[in-house]
Amino acid sequence: MENKTSKYLKYAIGEILLVVIGILIALQINNWNEKRKIQKEIQGIYSQIIHGLDNDIVELSDNLNYYESIEPIFDKVISDSRTVELLDDGLSRIISRSAATVLNNSGVERLKTISANDSLSLKVIEMYELLEWFNAREKMISDDTKKFTTIYRDNYSWYPEWISKSINKDNSSPELQDYFVNSQEYRHNVIYLYQQIYNNYVRLLRIRIPQLEQIRIELQNAINQ
Repeated sequence: MENKTSKYLKYAIGEILLVVIGILIALQINNWNEKRKIQKEIQGIYSQIIHGLDNDIVELSDNLNYYESIEPIFDKVISDSRTVELLDDGLSRIISRSAATVLNNSGVERLKTISANDSLSLKVIEMYELLEWFNAREKMISDDTKKFTTIYRDNYSWYPEWISKSINKDNSSPELQDYFVNSQEYRHNVIYLYQQIYNNYVRLLRIRIPQLEQIRIELQNAINQ
């Protein structure tokens, strides 16, 4: 009788173990499938982010190239080395234009919604939070350029010709030329905006663009794995 009871208990325990093992395997498979599903979703989001990154890198690089192209004019104004010929190079416009970057962050927002916490996803999210600084800086620069334009409008008779055409030395009035070539007010405004553009905005562009390019490489590598 004891042998039969012992055999029954062993059989029952074996059955229970088989059921437990089966449940554990099922849970493991379910977890594996869930991780695979999430990973596939993340890779799709990474592809979207790469597309946005490509556009952002191009736009930020265009902004950098523009400001680098006019920096020599800033330098000549700051050093008080202005000549009327500089009007042909855009002297009268260097503090009346500003960038307005529209970041492509829809993929990054999707990444946040799935609470991705791997190191690459966190790096992407952190980078785009840092990039929001550019929008804030661009708004500050834009507000300053609008302020200078308002000064021209409200105080100078040459404003209508300045606002209505591309200015050069051959198509501008003596009064307009005198302001941009000789005015210390204009020079002081240029010095002020130089600090905002080159010591802050451009300096960070030169740092962030290579970082964005590196992140793009890492995202592509993650997709290819």
